[in-house]
Amino acid sequence: MSAQKRRSELDKYDVAILSALATNTRLTTVEIAAMVHLSRTAVSRRITALKRARVLNDAAEVLNYEPLGFAVRAVVEIKSPSQAATALRKRLRVQPEVLTVAVIAGNGLLSLDVIAVDMEHLHEFIHTLQRSGETSTKIIFSEDKSELTLVQRLRMLNEHVDNGLVRA
Repeated sequence: MSAQKRRSELDKYDVAILSALATNTRLTTVEIAAMVHLSRTAVSRRITALKRARVLNDAAEVLNYEPLGFAVRAVVEIKSPSQAATALRKRLRVQPEVLTVAVIAGNGLLSLDVIAVDMEHLHEFIHTLQRSGETSTKIIFSEDKSELTLVQRLRMLNEHVDNGLVRA
């Protein structure tokens, strides 16, 4: 199914719900209903459908941007002079393509989690970044989330620490 087809399956109410949750994942269905002008039951049904379609996860965070029309996901690293990196981070955090900005060990190295509508959109975005520094781009073809629960992960990490495999 094409990204355009999936995007057309989301109507203005789905987009409004996703927008509300993007600002605050802790909103109640009653609060969202008031914001998007639907009943609480209708909002609840739509959230359930968005989770079933794997657009949202159980914590109401966007899990998959493809149904929203963003067919390309990439990691872009940009090397910028240290003194410019702070200002650059502020500018990047408000770009619609940028999901996260991470500071990486090294001199002014930033790592961006980026979404784009298509390869041309990504190319244009990277071209604008290149004015601020040297870039390196890695396209994400697929992504698998860890199957471990937080409890399992903490138990395993504690076992590693207790066995001396990890320095505390």
